Amino acid sequence: MTALYDDPNNVEGMAYGKRWLRHEWRQLVEEQVTDNTETQKIIMALHGGGIETGTSEIALATAGYHPATLATAVDGLGFHDLWLFEGLLPSSNGDLHVTASHYDEPIATKLAENAQRCISLHGCTDTQANGRIQLGGLDDELRDIVLEELDAAGIPAEVTSNPMLDGSLPSNIANKTRIGGCAQLEMGTSYRRSLFGINTRRQRKNTTNAQFWLLVDALRKSMSRV
Repeated sequence: MTALYDDPNNVEGMAYGKRWLRHEWRQLVEEQVTDNTETQKIIMALHGGGIETGTSEIALATAGYHPATLATAVDGLGFHDLWLFEGLLPSSNGDLHVTASHYDEPIATKLAENAQRCISLHGCTDTQANGRIQLGGLDDELRDIVLEELDAAGIPAEVTSNPMLDGSLPSNIANKTRIGGCAQLEMGTSYRRSLFGINTRRQRKNTTNAQFWLLVDALRKSMSRV
């Protein structure tokens, strides 16, 4: 990411955008005897926008914000910290892809290190997905909860056996949480396309469909269980 930012051809707001949110942690009671526990959780889309299409919109909604309006969720399942890095190029957004283990982005790193739990959203090819969401990451508890909720929603998923998708490297930025792990989802191209009426960067957020919200509901329920 350092090299990407240093490249004069990559102008923020034109080649790429960054969006993030950290919720306030505070303690204002004068004689409180026990510190408020910081239990913040984060949703990350390291390769959003035109890089791994659909992951930005899924991340925003899973964090509790409508991807088009940013209206807050009313399901009572809370709101989460958020990191999005989004390719804004008309084409060749894959040139902006930095692997999770080389993701030396300072804001994203601080957000991940602050969080207790993390869901990290990625896109993969249909061949890699093999008709299922591929699950990985070093937070086995959250990963297994996500699998349970996806199964309950009728969304095909499995714990991946592919080392290219399993998110098991400690250097993976999403594994730099306070518990040292994340739940990583790798979703195939066709599956991500199926979540939107119009699969363009401008229109995805405006054309989310029932399958999109089924996925988001499963992920939000997963986060509420940890």
